Amino acid sequence: MSDPQGLVATLRRLAGRPTGRLDCCLAFSGGLDSTVLLHLLVQARARLPGALALRVLHVDHGLQPAAHDFRRQARRIARDARVSFRVLEARVTVGRGDSTEEVAREARYAALRTALKPRELLLTAQHADDQLETVLLALMRGAGPAGLAGMAAVAPFGAGLLVRPLLGQTRAGLRSIAESAGLSWVEDPSNESVRFNRNYLRREVLPALRSRWPSGALTAVRSARHCAEAAVLEREQARRDLDAAQDGQGLEAAVLRRWPAARQRAVLRLWCQWRNLRVPDERRLGEALKMLEARVDAAPLIEWPGAHLRLHQGRLLLTGAGRPVNPGEPVAQAGPPLQWDWRRRRRLRIAGIGTLVLRNDAQGDLDLARLPAPLGLSWPSSGVARGTGQSGSGLRKRLQALEVPAWERDRLPLLSDTPDDAGRARIVAIADLWLHPQLQAQPGSRRRGRFVWRPEA
Repeated sequence: MSDPQGLVATLRRLAGRPTGRLDCCLAFSGGLDSTVLLHLLVQARARLPGALALRVLHVDHGLQPAAHDFRRQARRIARDARVSFRVLEARVTVGRGDSTEEVAREARYAALRTALKPRELLLTAQHADDQLETVLLALMRGAGPAGLAGMAAVAPFGAGLLVRPLLGQTRAGLRSIAESAGLSWVEDPSNESVRFNRNYLRREVLPALRSRWPSGALTAVRSARHCAEAAVLEREQARRDLDAAQDGQGLEAAVLRRWPAARQRAVLRLWCQWRNLRVPDERRLGEALKMLEARVDAAPLIEWPGAHLRLHQGRLLLTGAGRPVNPGEPVAQAGPPLQWDWRRRRRLRIAGIGTLVLRNDAQGDLDLARLPAPLGLSWPSSGVARGTGQSGSGLRKRLQALEVPAWERDRLPLLSDTPDDAGRARIVAIADLWLHPQLQAQPGSRRRGRFVWRPEA
């Protein structure tokens, strides 16, 4: 890897770009690893003109007093190498129970992602020993194949790619390059603290492992690659299973029950990832699998940070971080309905619940000429509605017929006409799910529209 041509060849292979200039952006801390990578890149730029463009980004977390010194020394190293240098501020706040390492890492990558240009390669200097630490930490968390795959050599990142060209190199090998080239670098004093898990592995565990298995880091890289391949196969199977089980916004429990538990768990993990929700832990995944065997009339609920999962009429329903509404819990107190003059404004936002829009639509199901103005706005729990206008059918039965889950019913706006002498109003629409027959458009209707209801999470 000390050969510039070898480094450029590695970058081209990982990026899938056999020809053309490589626009490279180095995440540079000023430590040993990134300093060696900067040295190799500068050599490649000098010996292979036009092969690559290079700039440096330094992330300042502001977590320790020495941060300003790190920034100054990183700037000096980049200036001596005649490379464009930029500092990214990524101030972090570590809450109670949070991992400082994890919070700082997320903030660092968020800043780098924003700064990356289209098709640019973000280069980081993680090496084989870092990969071994990552795999061991994942093992201690009980991770599966995806976690034990460790760090990928290349992955989509922002507008470009994240590339780790040094995963085949050991820390000892990088130090040898640095010493041979007479490089200077900064030492982060926080690396001495064994209260951080990675530092503990690096200082207390890995020396003993290396004395027994000197090539253990490179072996871990190979094992991580095998796990990555297994994770890809698992994900492809889970994607096919998810397609087979998906029914609208939910998953059919009957379909999931056909498969062994391992496939069920893989589908639920992938479903959460596709919905940008946190994947539940093993205990809750186990509870979700038991949920599949619940009675048809049951409505069990499982919650974890950022999400909740229900079973309703044989379908699993997954929703986001908003607090689930329990059956019968009102969102509005009993009383006269609110007034909505749709002739003056066509969009009505109900804070914390959703937005109701009345659109003009030549193919719509609503005859605007028949729509009362103003409309009353109420909720199923408010007690002001006198039914859906159909003989023998009350509001509860109508909502059941519409297959609205019990815990979601009280978040549906009811639109009504003028109250009668008893102060009760006739419902003319239920969100965008139901419209009173007397308001429905006919072949001769000239002005048509439709309601659109957008609930908040």
